[in-house]
Amino acid sequence: MLVLGVNKILGWCQIVSNGIRHTCPTKYINGVLHFRFKKEWFKVSDFKSDNLEELVEVAGKVIGRPFKD
Repeated sequence: MLVLGVNKILGWCQIVSNGIRHTCPTKYINGVLHFRFKKEWFKVSDFKSDNLEELVEVAGKVIGRPFKD
């Protein structure tokens, strides 16, 4: 399983598992970002790719930037 991208604005991430892409909801648990896959919550940082990007809103603009834990 590998996290490909995180959309913090809409609260989801895209992962790939066994060659299939899935869109999973995200939420913060104890200040750490998690995603839900097959009824279980996983830490994003445990499955992030080397070039993982996040989509965030900064000063009213939507930008893509490298993922920050």
